[in-house]
Amino acid sequence: MNDVLLARAERAIEASRALRAQRRAVADQLDDATREVRRVVMESAMLRSELKALRDNRQEQDLRHGVSPE
Repeated sequence: MNDVLLARAERAIEASRALRAQRRAVADQLDDATREVRRVVMESAMLRSELKALRDNRQEQDLRHGVSPE
């Protein structure tokens, strides 16, 4: 009887270890995905800022050269 309980406890402990390892792996994947999303959002914001600056520069040049804005 004691051996059966010990075996069950060992299986439960091993299952718990496996679940903790899986949880750590999933948490690491989530961290990686979160970092990637943040990087992409920042890159997108930088590109939008660059495009706005280019448009603003073009408008300023057009005004200096007497071209009416479209």
